[in-house]
Amino acid sequence: MPGGLVRPTVSTELIVLGAIVSAIAIGILTGARHLYSRLDLHEESLTSIRLLTALIAGLLLLTGLGLIVVGFAT
Repeated sequence: MPGGLVRPTVSTELIVLGAIVSAIAIGILTGARHLYSRLDLHEESLTSIRLLTALIAGLLLLTGLGLIVVGFAT
C-alpha cells in the first residue's frame, strides 16, 4: 500500500474528452438558439425541434460531465 505522500493518478484523456464533449454540447445549444430564429416553421414543428435539440445536447453534456468525474475518480 502506498504511503500518504503518493497522490492518486487521474486519467487526463478522460478529463480532456469530457471537456471537449461538454464544449460541443454548449456549442450545439448556442448555435441552435441562433438558428431557430431564422427557421420559418410552424410553432409545433419548432417546439419539436427545440425539444430534440435540448435532449441531444443534454445527453452530450451529461456524458461529458460523467467522463470528467470518471477521469478524476480513476
